[in-house]
Amino acid sequence: MLANHYGFGLRNDEEPFAHKIPPGGNWRSLSEDEQRDFMKGAYKSGGGKSGYLRRFSWDEPSTTIVTSPMSKATCYLHPGLLPERGAYMKYNVTPTQPRNGLTVAELFCGGGLMAVGLKESGFNIVWANDFDKRAVQAYRHNLGGHVVHGDITTIDPADIPDVDVIAGGPPCQDYSAAGKGAGEEGERGKLVFAYLNIIEKKQPKAFIFENVKGLIGKRHRHTFDKLLEEFDRMGYAVSWKLINAWDYGVAQKRERVFIVGVRKDFGFSFAFPNPEPEDYRTKVLRDAIGDLPEPEKQVNGGRSKAKFRGDGSQGDKLVNPWNPSPTIRSEHHGNIEGFDPSLINHTGYGLRNDEKPWALKIPPGGNWRSLSEEEQLESWNGRIPKGGGSTNRLRKRDWNEPAGAITTTPMQKLSCQLHPGVPVNHTKKDCWTPKSGQPQHPDRAPRRFTVRECLRIQSVPDWHVFPDDISLSAQYRIVGNGVPSRVAWYLGRALAEQINEKLQEKEGETE
Repeated sequence: MLANHYGFGLRNDEEPFAHKIPPGGNWRSLSEDEQRDFMKGAYKSGGGKSGYLRRFSWDEPSTTIVTSPMSKATCYLHPGLLPERGAYMKYNVTPTQPRNGLTVAELFCGGGLMAVGLKESGFNIVWANDFDKRAVQAYRHNLGGHVVHGDITTIDPADIPDVDVIAGGPPCQDYSAAGKGAGEEGERGKLVFAYLNIIEKKQPKAFIFENVKGLIGKRHRHTFDKLLEEFDRMGYAVSWKLINAWDYGVAQKRERVFIVGVRKDFGFSFAFPNPEPEDYRTKVLRDAIGDLPEPEKQVNGGRSKAKFRGDGSQGDKLVNPWNPSPTIRSEHHGNIEGFDPSLINHTGYGLRNDEKPWALKIPPGGNWRSLSEEEQLESWNGRIPKGGGSTNRLRKRDWNEPAGAITTTPMQKLSCQLHPGVPVNHTKKDCWTPKSGQPQHPDRAPRRFTVRECLRIQSVPDWHVFPDDISLSAQYRIVGNGVPSRVAWYLGRALAEQINEKLQEKEGETE
């Protein structure tokens, strides 16, 4: 069973538009009348983000995975059914490396996406911390009991084990283009300097710092420069780079700033690794999620049927995969076929009722701009933001492109990336189930990406799962806040090689 792969459709005011958007398109793929209708009277010439009702293509990378894919029109649309779906693979793009003898403490660890990459690159993670109790729960479930729940500003650095490397990304919303831009004066922005304080007190051999692209933008560049100055003052040779995850074998266009510091007594600065040629901008949605079966709506309360061969009266049993198995009678020993292939964390969810009319009209690759001008205006409730709305609004992905950045709120109205999907015959409006918003006819409805698909787009292996008592919104938030595991794997492998090479040189000098 594959975790976190449940299918969700679109809102009722998204579906009519989503069905008309081809792979690679967005709301601009709609007629002008449909664009105006989608925007609900808010349409302005030249306005609206290309991400609205963006339908991905199987053969392109995703854009950034966000935290709120359930918001109206801002979801990215799944590309849809592939003509030929690949054989199911046990997804893992962070192959385990030999242990490198180095230890890590992770700050702002979230649900462990960065930890997966560091662990698989050979590090021993001995301590981790986060303030989000649900993220800590997910981390502990997958990576062990060394994670501590609590406010980092109240933790005494002396209580943190001495380690070789400290890694982490302080909350980025105050520097993000998607946030309010409060910068270092914001409550979350101040946590950047809590990170600095711990680095100064613990003096690890090296550190890895991750944050959003906005930190190096004009508005917050003074804060970034201050960070570099502080790291230098504390005795670290610093290297930094704006990394696009797509460059490193991740099927997602996600740009983040990474700062890597090495203590000056080691006598070198970190050299960022070059991606392997087969990784550089080659991975698209098809590579990451093209093998996954279409998710089903949560059925039977999320339980699966355990099947028994033979004619005994025990028959099929409904079993929650997180609970102990029921007692199996002796005649069935050795005759259990296993569970139905309802994949964990891969439940399909549709769109909100006020998203569906628009989503149905957006082709893969399109977004809200694919709608008519009237529909665009209507989808914006009569007022398009000055300068145009986000291009990720109702963005329907194409199978042949990478995903956009996975964000933390894909459930918010209009904010989801839409699965590329297969267009539903939207003339069959009477065939829609009023309660669930799911089609009764065999064609697939536009839907958001499942949590499992978002995890794969973030290059997280399938063994990483979310317990079912973590809410759906929390699961999406945890995934959207994470560092792509393969990027962390690349950086961890390179940093360990460079540190150990220098340690070996020092040992040779003392002999």
